Amino acid sequence: MQRFLTVLLTAAALLAAGFGNANADTQHPQRLIITAIPDDGDADRMRENFGALAAHLGNAVGIPTEYMHVENYAASVTALATGRAHVAWLGAVTTAQAMMQMGEDNLVVLGTRDIDKGFVTYFVAHHGSGIEPVANLGELASAAQGRNWTFTFGSRSSTSSHLMPRKFFIEQAGLPPERVFRTVAYSGSHDVVMQMVANGTYTLGAMNYASWDKASEDLQQHAPVVYKTPEFTNYALVARADLGPELINQLRAALLDTDSTPEGRQILGYLKAGEFIEADLSEWFDYRDLLESGIGVGG
Repeated sequence: MQRFLTVLLTAAALLAAGFGNANADTQHPQRLIITAIPDDGDADRMRENFGALAAHLGNAVGIPTEYMHVENYAASVTALATGRAHVAWLGAVTTAQAMMQMGEDNLVVLGTRDIDKGFVTYFVAHHGSGIEPVANLGELASAAQGRNWTFTFGSRSSTSSHLMPRKFFIEQAGLPPERVFRTVAYSGSHDVVMQMVANGTYTLGAMNYASWDKASEDLQQHAPVVYKTPEFTNYALVARADLGPELINQLRAALLDTDSTPEGRQILGYLKAGEFIEADLSEWFDYRDLLESGIGVGG
């Protein structure tokens, strides 16, 4: 009888410590799902490279990890908020949107690229437009007066291809782009913005500098840079807080050590980064405040 009681008490102690209970299962899923905002118009390229990130993280934490592709920016936030994905590569706008949907206590930042704390947007122009580089966007707005110039952003939910270039344009020109250009469109992704400006579909566009830098020389010549914005904070790899502190710390350590594996080096090359560095969710609070101010970012 004494032995039975001892076994029973030991089992109870193990359960209290979190071995085998439902909460432990929640913190350590049998499979981890990573998603990302589709800011690259080539879905297969995203699957290949974020698949490499999934492999790097999964091998490091000992849990099978897969990349789940989504069709638009809003879907990446929804997947994370609803638990269909555990980890997501988001821009500053979508990080703020996830924070607003989930609550800041339910979201953690695993890390950011070394280039993300000094990110910039390029305004690019069609090579045949005759538009010269400008010192500020007020000059660009003045030059557009009386012209039939057209303009394209990327996704409405993009930080570097919509929110920040819109913010800087309003601050420097004193007008929203819709009151300056004949047409203002949304092309969906950075590479599509560049292609549409290069082929003359639009006169001007806004895109992130990393996408411009990795484009072909021919595209760069057909869509030259006419303005570079001030710096801002952008992308982050974020995770659901209910993964638990142990797994989150393991994922963070693996992310900060991406250059140690071929898969990690692959994602660094794709994302044009030297390394991932530590960051805190509070660094994205200003974006939440900006969205709540009603600047007009849609899904």
